[in-house]
Amino acid sequence: MSRVFWNLSKTSIIIAILLSGCAGRQTVILERPLPPPKPAANAAALQKDAENLWAQRSDPPKARQALDAFKRAYAANPNQEMGTRLARAYHFVGYYVEADPDSQAARFLSGVATGERVLSLDNDFRMKYLKTKDDKRALALLDRSWAPAIYWTGANLEEWTESQEWRVRYGNKSRVEIYMNRVRELDPTFYYGGPYRYFAVLPTRGRAPFVDRDDSKRTFEKLLELAPNFLGNKRLYAETYAVKKKERALFTRLLNEVIAAKLDKASEIAPENKYEQARAQKLLAEIDGYFGKEKGKKEK
Repeated sequence: MSRVFWNLSKTSIIIAILLSGCAGRQTVILERPLPPPKPAANAAALQKDAENLWAQRSDPPKARQALDAFKRAYAANPNQEMGTRLARAYHFVGYYVEADPDSQAARFLSGVATGERVLSLDNDFRMKYLKTKDDKRALALLDRSWAPAIYWTGANLEEWTESQEWRVRYGNKSRVEIYMNRVRELDPTFYYGGPYRYFAVLPTRGRAPFVDRDDSKRTFEKLLELAPNFLGNKRLYAETYAVKKKERALFTRLLNEVIAAKLDKASEIAPENKYEQARAQKLLAEIDGYFGKEKGKKEK
């Protein structure tokens, strides 16, 4: 029996060693801080240009141009607001516009680095992180005004890690959860229930008995009550929970509701919802790949 425990112990040690260095990147919080923000003379003009292009982000080329414009605006005025908007733009282009996996990963990784630099503008946060290397303790020092920066940093990190090998995914899983949990504490409704969206999907990625997928259903239902006009909530509900539970009818209903939704109900996120409708159409077209052919359905 002792030999079994020793072997298990050695295995655990090996896994721990692998995971301890598997983040795949060094956080820029550990780098030298940016100098105090000093807006350039043309900062306001660059910001206006970025905002005008951002309003047209439903067009993929305009979305890319908006990202480049926010890069210029942030370089001219590297403050909390501009950095946060740049981190969001990186996520938008990576999530909705890029098709190549390597390009997507590059966008998300740049979004993480941008978000970390923004958070580092708070000296208390930066010094606590440098001293402890503990995300949770450092984030605890940030108030509600930092929720957007925390969210977009975590959202980019989540997407980047999903594209990496298993050691990187496991090495960053707890860090993403810490970021999203802090947003949930500070502003749970931020970005149409963004932190709830993350925790709704989370149980669908694990295996029973380690997760309860009914937790996913309960969180998604709460999310639809909280933010029914953000179509990504329904699309994710279908793509994750309905697929994992083999609920074809739920999958079909949710995606048809996404496709039929009127984009003018939430004009501020009409571009995001337009992309979500395209994703819903693609998922419906591939339904047999998720659930198999319905009984009695004939090949065309």
